[in-house]
Amino acid sequence: MKYKQLIESLENEYFFYSHNIDGDYLYMSPSVETILGYNVEEAKQGLVRHMTDGELNNKSKKTQKKSATGVKQNTFQLELFTKDRSIKVIEITESPLYNEAGEIISIEGVAHDITRRIEREKTIREQNEKLKHQTEELEATISNLKQTQSQLVQSEKMRALGNLIAGVAHEINTPIGAINASVDNISRSLDESMQNLFILFTRLSEKELVVFLKIMQLIDRSKPALVSKEKRYFKKLVKEKLDNAGFDDTYTMTDHVIYLNLYEVVDQIIPLLKVDNPGFILKSIRDIYSVRKNSENIKLAVDKASKVVYALKKFTHKDQGMDKELSNLRENIDMVLTLHHNRIKQGIEVVQNYDDDIPLVSCYPDELVQVWTNLISNAIQAMDNIGQLTITIKNLGERIQVSIADTGCGIPDEIHEKIFEPFFTTKKAGEGTGIGLELVLKIIEKHQGNLDFKSKVGEGTTFTVTLPVK
Repeated sequence: MKYKQLIESLENEYFFYSHNIDGDYLYMSPSVETILGYNVEEAKQGLVRHMTDGELNNKSKKTQKKSATGVKQNTFQLELFTKDRSIKVIEITESPLYNEAGEIISIEGVAHDITRRIEREKTIREQNEKLKHQTEELEATISNLKQTQSQLVQSEKMRALGNLIAGVAHEINTPIGAINASVDNISRSLDESMQNLFILFTRLSEKELVVFLKIMQLIDRSKPALVSKEKRYFKKLVKEKLDNAGFDDTYTMTDHVIYLNLYEVVDQIIPLLKVDNPGFILKSIRDIYSVRKNSENIKLAVDKASKVVYALKKFTHKDQGMDKELSNLRENIDMVLTLHHNRIKQGIEVVQNYDDDIPLVSCYPDELVQVWTNLISNAIQAMDNIGQLTITIKNLGERIQVSIADTGCGIPDEIHEKIFEPFFTTKKAGEGTGIGLELVLKIIEKHQGNLDFKSKVGEGTTFTVTLPVK
């Protein structure tokens, strides 16, 4: 056999042999004893006699038959008993050897002990199967955690809503009360206007009707309502001018002038009112104008109530899917401010510094609303409803930065590292669960964002959230 010395010097994972077409072994390399335990003479009696009954050998018999007919380079595997009755898997490659006449004179084979490779492959398959199972379990756990976090967010929102409900009820009742009052005013004004219409159009002179129309044209409907201090100032000024002009019942006429927003043009209407019934003319104009003014008040009240109801609807909404959505951070933050308006108006100045070009952010809107709710609520509590709340939104290109700053009591240095720990709280019993900031941190991390804060006792605290746009 060619290269006998080279073959016999190779590693012990291989042994080599040759046999004639009748199956009689002509050569067997000594390494067969290392691999199978049989010495050369024992091995030459035939390897097939040591085959197991395994499925692998049944598949290999067809390949063995083809190899014996002279098909070149056939590879197959055999499962063999060793001399000590252990089992090894041998991979065999056989090739025919021809004489000059083209006749097969022998079959030469290379046998490779692949038992360890097969065992490793089996271990890898088992590990892969185990890993697949663990991955499925992990995915199920992650899904459950997402569900749990979603439920926790909703629970925290309901708790926050419970704390806000009195203020929210007040925010809704106030415009409802304004609507009721305005409806009463409209009804009363219409009744009085109807009673005065006959007098207005039958008894007034042509000059008085002209005065009526000219004064109507002087009314500025765009003027905002006067605050108390301004009202006192203009009442005093208008009454003095009416007194100096010699009118009677200047108290009532002054009220009409102020109500009709004519206080700045009083010098123009005094000459017009030099008629027989100046008080009646002003009263009639007021009754008619009151219908419009109270209708506008109703619209404002409805808008305010609608805004609160919309904010409540958005706040209590629970995300149905697990996919991100494009969301407007400005709208979400303004919605939270609407729900806190009853507390804010007690003595908090809200400063909003928003960049003009804030893009929509890909996020879980329901969860981010909870972030703004917790941070704004904490800021209001830290200021005890009195101070300045500054909200800043900056467009940093691929990221958006939201800062919520208060002028409250601040956070002592010794508890800076504890504020994100679960169930840690400095609030009184019943005011907090201690999971608010921990939940905020988890939500921000879920969005691949960052949460930082800086605080100084007696000066206030600033929380800064940085979120990727996509």
